[in-house]
Amino acid sequence: MGGVGPTVIHRTAVATAAVLVGLCAVGAAIHAGGISLGLEAYTLDMTGTWTQVPVAASAAFSEIEAMLSDQGVPAEELAEISADFDAAVADVQAALADLPVLVPVPLLALGVEISLPWVVIDGVRLSVGFLDDRFVRGVASGVAGIEIPEPLLDETLDVGDDTASLTADVAFSTWMISVDAVKRLDLVFLGADFSLGADVLWGSVTPSVEVDVPEEWEDGVDAALEALHLDEILWRAFGLHAGIGFELGLPFLRLYAEGRFVLSLGTSIGWWNLHVGTLAGALGMVIRF
Repeated sequence: MGGVGPTVIHRTAVATAAVLVGLCAVGAAIHAGGISLGLEAYTLDMTGTWTQVPVAASAAFSEIEAMLSDQGVPAEELAEISADFDAAVADVQAALADLPVLVPVPLLALGVEISLPWVVIDGVRLSVGFLDDRFVRGVASGVAGIEIPEPLLDETLDVGDDTASLTADVAFSTWMISVDAVKRLDLVFLGADFSLGADVLWGSVTPSVEVDVPEEWEDGVDAALEALHLDEILWRAFGLHAGIGFELGLPFLRLYAEGRFVLSLGTSIGWWNLHVGTLAGALGMVIRF
């Protein structure tokens, strides 16, 4: 049997080198900068928040109970009302115990990556995410064809011989800014990203409640609403994160998904004890250039 000649070996070596050079060229293109558009999400740890629910409810009920007592409601009737309230709070606590502790908060995000051809870092990425109630209403109406009532609640109630009206709505907004140092590994149509970065985020929920009640009820209802601390549903945080992501698609246009572990270094949580959770992530499309 004859052996493989030098010419064949030479041609094979040249072809192999050409393939490797091509892969390196593609990898270099992928390592260039890019623009991403998609969804980011961080989580809120609701552990402390769920424990505040019965506290706020009990404080508000105490104000209503005091108002009813001042208006001469018999003690026996107040005791029945209190027992019904306690049962309702117990049901709420049982329901809250079944809810997840970590609640995801989605954001519409835009990211820009700048290439840095260093040994350890391939690029620096800046991303900004934002969401508010106006955007949600617009998407629900324009895309899904769902009209969200505004206000969310507008009711008239019978209160003895009088009537009372209740109007309630909610506004919310949140944003997050992230800066990452990125290391990327590529295999033509598949890539993996490893990132270390920092986040600054902010969020708040602002309920608006307007109540029109008989004059003798006004002070008690106002005190009950104040006891709910509706103006302190907020969270602020600064932290670090480590992430791993994957890209799939053409070298210049890819789908990506990323998971992150978040370590909060500084927080402001308000009365409702809302903490930023340890998990975050992103999903979307990236254009490489």
